[in-house]
Amino acid sequence: MLPANAAPPARDCSSMIRHFIAALVLAVNTAAFAADNTPQPPIIDAHFHVMPYMNFDELRQAMDRNGIRAAGGAGAIGTAQRNSDVAAALGARYIRATGQAQWISLKQEGGVAALENADSPAFKARLAAMETDLRDNDARVIGEIHVSTLNSAANERVYHKIRGDAPTLKAMFDLAGKYKRALNVHAEWTGDTARELLALAAGNREARLVLAHCGVVADADTMRAALEQNPNIYCDLSYRSPPQLKARALSRMIYDNSRLRGEWKKLIEDFPDRFVVGIDDVYNWPDYEETARNIRSGLLANLKPDVAEKVAFRNAQLLFGLE
Repeated sequence: MLPANAAPPARDCSSMIRHFIAALVLAVNTAAFAADNTPQPPIIDAHFHVMPYMNFDELRQAMDRNGIRAAGGAGAIGTAQRNSDVAAALGARYIRATGQAQWISLKQEGGVAALENADSPAFKARLAAMETDLRDNDARVIGEIHVSTLNSAANERVYHKIRGDAPTLKAMFDLAGKYKRALNVHAEWTGDTARELLALAAGNREARLVLAHCGVVADADTMRAALEQNPNIYCDLSYRSPPQLKARALSRMIYDNSRLRGEWKKLIEDFPDRFVVGIDDVYNWPDYEETARNIRSGLLANLKPDVAEKVAFRNAQLLFGLE
């Protein structure tokens, strides 16, 4: 025990500073929203990873502050138990996903080659576990499944490139379709990967394919062609804005804190039923708040009101089968 007059350890000071900064950011955000009389639609965060530092009460409060009705669709970072704990804590406000943990463990066990082998007992066991989650545990999506990440991997566990129409992906896509769910894939939308995923989507029109981060590196014209040809392809707009993307990734930015690129605005308004929003992974509460704020001020505020409502929550409701 510290003496009564002792200074707190350095790590406690650091924690206090972080909490002070977070509180200051939250206060500024709240004041900004309070000063804006424009009606704000609720948000369904369709691509969100619950991070290890996130206390569930704090997360619930942050969602409330930002008008986020529900969040998830990509899994909690950590153990399978962590995912169950989030679901228990948030209830209907958590969009439970399945597949990512199974996918990562499959690679850890058998290497990249295992990610394309649909006949292996290891993959079949994991596919069965995904089906159990979809059938019995209220999972609403399979994902986030990493397919092509050589320029966008978060860490070595998901650093690889496999065929976009690999038998394993086809099996997961068909399973999603069987339960009227979606498959969410992280794939850099270029060259053979794009062609292979188009073939995957065309192979089962009853299933829905969600492109995480709207193809990661895709431009609006490339994505327009994909949406025109495939009524079962959707885009989530996560990780295409600051603060996650910095100046060096300017070409990937779709919107910032006040502006939406014109070609993307036209694309979204031409296909208003095919886009959803997401915060994805953030490593502190200030970044969470800034990302949520940018969704509103940079993206939704620049769309027609009826389109903004669809992108904010109505499309996600339909995609995940939410009330």
